[in-house]
Amino acid sequence: MRNPVHFFSLSALALAAAFSVPAADHIQMPTGDLRSAVLTDLKPHPSSSKTYNEFWTYHFFLDGNIQAVLNFSRVNLGSFKAPVCGADLTIMGFKGKNYSVAREYDKKNFEFADSNQSLRVHEKIWFSGKLPEAHRVHFATNKRDMGYYLDLDFSEILPGKVWGDGMFKFGNTDAVGIFIHIPGAKVSGKLAINQDTLEIKGRAYMDHTYQTDLAPDLVGAGFRYVTQAGPVEVGYVMAPVGRFDPRPIGYGLRYAGGGFTLLKPMGLKVVSSAKAMGASIPTQLEIQYQDGIKAMLQRSEDRLQQSTLHEFSGFAKMAIKSFMGGEILTYKGLGTLNGSQSMAYNYFSVE
Repeated sequence: MRNPVHFFSLSALALAAAFSVPAADHIQMPTGDLRSAVLTDLKPHPSSSKTYNEFWTYHFFLDGNIQAVLNFSRVNLGSFKAPVCGADLTIMGFKGKNYSVAREYDKKNFEFADSNQSLRVHEKIWFSGKLPEAHRVHFATNKRDMGYYLDLDFSEILPGKVWGDGMFKFGNTDAVGIFIHIPGAKVSGKLAINQDTLEIKGRAYMDHTYQTDLAPDLVGAGFRYVTQAGPVEVGYVMAPVGRFDPRPIGYGLRYAGGGFTLLKPMGLKVVSSAKAMGASIPTQLEIQYQDGIKAMLQRSEDRLQQSTLHEFSGFAKMAIKSFMGGEILTYKGLGTLNGSQSMAYNYFSVE
């Protein structure tokens, strides 16, 4: 069986559980206010269930209209498969083409070192550097006669921020953590497909999430957006499945006047939608934050539409979909925030 890590990409970080009528089954938002991220946020969190999954997700916006999404992950699939770790890389617009590759390794390959804040799943696949002063990511692999290489140094890193304890609690048993470690930064380095190598620079974002259960059991959809230029605004908001309170989970950050404002979501409004891969996906989505703040996301150009099970076929795909309780469809591309500011988005829908 190939790469379950691929269908758990951070694009698919989600959560929820149980009927919302009993108080014990309500979703509890994080306690506390906006604070600076620390090492204990970045580190792997205790694996608390047989289906515990954790992701460190980067979004890169590079020269030549290139986008890239890189996930580091550790995945537990309960009785379905032994625990694994791994990484997956998606590249959009590399000389007019898109590429995706996922690598899976035994869980013993997963290493984290406090001394230099490094995470490693393979000797050629890692990140390192004490945030916010320094950071670097490295991804190099060959698969199916294709070579993939990404090596980027970070500079001018905005300090990471977390809403309170970062935890969204679902009933008495489940929880999701969300930590934004790099709201924005500059990057420079190299990107290569086979021997075709580019010297590149651009901007980057990174968040870190964990969940105590598989995505289809928790949320129906998720929406991540990141501005590409001008004032920094980022957000990751998810809609719980119907068994839970309707209020979305997640949060956003808006940078102005040398500091961040915490954006707490109160509701989601689909202004318009269209069919894509057989699902109805918002083309205009309004996120209603507290204090009357709104974010209008315009999904203008899907550069990649993909099922997280796209590498599988036949019996294997059916078995995985049955075990997970659904299939996650992802939509990555470019659009606008509030009618004018350019942004990149990463939507997912559970079908």
